[in-house]
Parts: sequence; structure tokens; C-alpha cells
Amino acid sequence: MADLLIRGGTVVTADSMGPTDVLIRDGKIAQKGTGLETDGSIFDATGQWVMPGGIDTHTHLDHPIGRLGVRTADDFHVGTIAGACGGVTTIIDFSLQDRGESLLKARDRRLGEIEPNSIIDYSFHTIVTDVNPNSIKEVESLVESGFPSFKVYMTYGDKKVGDGDLLLLLEELAAKGGLAYLHCENDCAVTHLIERHISRGETGPSFHASSRPVLVEAEATNRAIMLAEIAGAPICIAHVTSKLVAGHLEEARGRGQPVVGETCPQYLVLNDAVYDPEGGFEVAKFVCSPPIRDIDQVEALWSTVEDGLLQQVSSDHAPFHYEDQKTKGRDNFTRIPNGLPGIETRLPLMFTYGVKAGRISPSRFVELTSTNPARIFGMYPNKGSLKVGADADIVIVDPNKEVELSAGCLHSAVDYTPYQGLRVSGFPTMTFSRGEVIVQDGEVIAKRGRGHLVRRQKIDPKSLP
Repeated sequence: MADLLIRGGTVVTADSMGPTDVLIRDGKIAQKGTGLETDGSIFDATGQWVMPGGIDTHTHLDHPIGRLGVRTADDFHVGTIAGACGGVTTIIDFSLQDRGESLLKARDRRLGEIEPNSIIDYSFHTIVTDVNPNSIKEVESLVESGFPSFKVYMTYGDKKVGDGDLLLLLEELAAKGGLAYLHCENDCAVTHLIERHISRGETGPSFHASSRPVLVEAEATNRAIMLAEIAGAPICIAHVTSKLVAGHLEEARGRGQPVVGETCPQYLVLNDAVYDPEGGFEVAKFVCSPPIRDIDQVEALWSTVEDGLLQQVSSDHAPFHYEDQKTKGRDNFTRIPNGLPGIETRLPLMFTYGVKAGRISPSRFVELTSTNPARIFGMYPNKGSLKVGADADIVIVDPNKEVELSAGCLHSAVDYTPYQGLRVSGFPTMTFSRGEVIVQDGEVIAKRGRGHLVRRQKIDPKSLP
């Protein structure tokens, strides 16, 4: 592979920002400095920012929802194209264990789905739905083979893991170098509130949010933290939506517990006005779990991002068509597939509402969207950095270029965007994956299946950000 030189840009990393040239050789960062020369290709980044490629550790591509008989709208080809166009160079998706199924079999099935299709690098968390002696035994094999993170749902009847089984799993992860990635909602409370709505004939999509209030998320988060403390296991709390929930993480971290937290752009940009019953069934477009919160919670959540109480921002990209998928729940909000598209808009939204709005620094932006995800999930410093020797996963961004968001300008297969009409900056002018240009000026030039599996390191609790 011929050398590439990115010249004249402002390099932004998690700990620095300044004018720097970047030389790429054999897909790796070979040299950084000023006045660098090469006989290879030269890309002029004058007036633009050069940053580590985005790492999205929470995507649901080609993901089955068994109870509803649907799959997410983006497969691994379309979804990773959308990601690359939005500056994402690595994803961590999910393999789903069916009840009674081997975790290793679930892993191998997922590898067969993603390997021929992804245009960017990838890994996945193992969703554990059935904690039994065999699955416990398989934890070590998964960790040793580069899959050290395990997703656990504390709600959703067909995927839920109870407290006793969760504790068993946490103990095994603590012993074997794994990490639990937790969806925290109190399932009993959610079930009760849903049943109450349905018994009253309250079946419209706006009732989804009131069936999953902040308190059910906060209670489950605190319970998960306590169980993890008993087990001595590191955990990451997924999609935190409020300062109340983040406060539980802050208390645990203050005790020295290895706990980190994630939020998503939808909880920082949107508010519960999207659930206005006057919006009719279009409200279904915003049905996700946990739900989007009120404006006071949004403002408070931003403070946790600004203050460092939360460590990463992922998309929770779970795209469903409005027509034919979301509309299946027209007579019962529990039949609406939960999830929003977001892999392509994550970086632009955080750049616009975070960096350009003055809420976070450019370095904090890189930390939240690339460096910390790599550190949390065992990929740093090969991913999430521009250190010499790291993979040359790079995005170049013109900070002044604006785009008005619409479904038509995005690359997901889904037929809407929850951010319709918003004007954002931060879409890359170029995206590099391992030194290869895969997107240039919005044109995808990567071959299907060029993505590589990232075999991740064991999780060292002391290395968590």
C-alpha cells in the first residue's frame, strides 16, 4: 500500500489539538509532525479537523425482534455504509443467544452475517439470554477469542435475565476478564405500567414513554451497580437518560467501583415533546427504550456529559421502517418496534450540539465518540487514537460545512429520520479505514466485505476511563 499524507489540517485527539500532518504507511499511523513529505498521495486538509474515526459501540444491524417477527431495517452492508458516511470506522454490534443456544454458536452465526458485508471494522457484544452451566463455561472462550463484553437486558420478557442469573454471570466475568453491558429498566414495574395503560384503553404510541419513567431506569441501574459490586465485576450502563441515573454511576465510581456510562444523541437533542398525543401515530417514530425525556432532564443530562459523569456517546442505532414495521403497533403501542436510526447522525449531532454550541471541547468530543469507547471495550490504542502505530482510522471534518438532515440525504434504509430538518455540521469530507479512503465528499468508494474483525483485549477494570 502506497504512503498517504494528510497535510495542513488541525489534528484533534482526546488530549490535544493543533496543526499537524499525518503520514500513513501500510494502513497505520507512521509519523506525525509539520512539514512532512511523501512520494505517495497527498490530501490537503487545510481549514479542516483531522480526528480519530468514530467508534460506535451500540448498533443493532440486521437485528431480530423475535416477539414481533421483525428485523431492523439496515443490514451490515447498508448500515456500515451509513456509519462510514457519518464518520464511523468501527462498530460493536451484537450476537443474540437464543434460549438454550450455545453462546459460541451464536457468535459464529453472527460472524457469518457480518463478515461478507461490512465496509468498516467490527466486533460485537454477546447478548446473554440464558444463563446456564454451559453458557457460563463459554464465557472464558469468548473472552479469550476477543469478545470480552456481554450484553444483558434487565427487561424485555424474551431476553430478560433475572437478578440471580445476572449475579452468576457477573462473577464469571469478573474472574475471566469480561465486562457486562447492561440495559437497565425494572421489568416488573414496566409490565405493571403497560398493563394499566392497556386496561384503560390507552393504547396509542404516546403511552410508551409513561410506561417507562425515569424511576424504573434509575432503580434497575442502582440494582445492577450493587450486584456488580458484590461480584467485583466491571460494568457499562447503556443509554443513560437522566442525571438521576448518572448520579448512581457517580456514587459507585466514588467508591472505586469500575462502572462507566453511555448516553446517546437522542437523549441530548430531542425531548418528550415528540410524544405529544396531538402528533397522532407519527409519534411511533420516536418510540425507543428507554424513552426520550422531558426538557429539564435533557438539560441535566448535558451537564453529566460536560462534567465527565458519563464516559461515552453511542447511537443505539436500531432502525425500523415507519411503514410496515412501526405501524404494526397502530392499535397497541407494545407492538411498535423500539428503536431509532442514528449511526450516521451521531457524530454530526454531537459536533453541532456539543462542540459548536460550546458545551464540550473538540478533545472531549473525540474522547466521548472514539477514544473512550476504544478504552472501555478493549481496543485502545490501536483504535480510538492517532498514536504512531495505531490503525489509520481517520475522519476529516470541515467544521463550517452544514447539512440539513432528511431521510433522503442519509444512507440508512429506514424511511424517516427523527432529526428531520435540523441543520448540523460535522459530516466528514473524508473517511479513512486502515489508511484506505472509504468515503470522499459523501461518495462511498469502499468494497463490500472489506471490514475486519477486531479481536478485543480482556477488560482491565483499572484501565476504564
